[in-house]
Amino acid sequence: MIKLFGIIYIFIIVNLFTNMSFAEINNDKSVEKVKDYLNKLVSLEANFVQVSSDGEIKKGKIFVSLPGKLRISYEKPNDLLITSKGFWLVVQDMRLKQTNNFPINKTPLNLFLNKQLDFDNKKFDINYEYRSGIISLDFTGNDQLIGTSFKLIFTDNPIQLKKWVITDEFENKTSVLFQNLITGKKYSHILFFPEDFGENNAD
Repeated sequence: MIKLFGIIYIFIIVNLFTNMSFAEINNDKSVEKVKDYLNKLVSLEANFVQVSSDGEIKKGKIFVSLPGKLRISYEKPNDLLITSKGFWLVVQDMRLKQTNNFPINKTPLNLFLNKQLDFDNKKFDINYEYRSGIISLDFTGNDQLIGTSFKLIFTDNPIQLKKWVITDEFENKTSVLFQNLITGKKYSHILFFPEDFGENNAD
């Protein structure tokens, strides 16, 4: 069985945050740039470096087509493939030819993939930090974030997603650092299909 921990929870960083009211957040120019960036974001691809709380490092390639579509392929020796078409997170061990399906709406990653990050009401508690050209926004408090958090980290000039950090209910942090990020490309929907091991995979 493929363990969900360390796969869904992708990216690591420890910072001090400043709590701001929603009015303060929405009036901050850097946050306005983040909101505009996320609103216009339709796709991305990047190489990534994933670091878990125990220091384990994995590398690979990520593709995202919004809303809902995801492909994460890990470099050897981690022969893992993660795909989603919006409803299920399909985690496959390519060497063992095993598949596990998880409802994506039970994971913090759903907030990003299905464009549910909301700056404009009290649905989330948002911890904000701006330091040396780096913008950090940490989302907590949503029903999907009970005991967990989802953090996005951007460069300010130019505005670009650089990392996200997911903290699970056991306070394990997994971070993914994006490298060579490209946005705005169109991808075939076939890219986001799981591998066919001769079994019925979830849609």
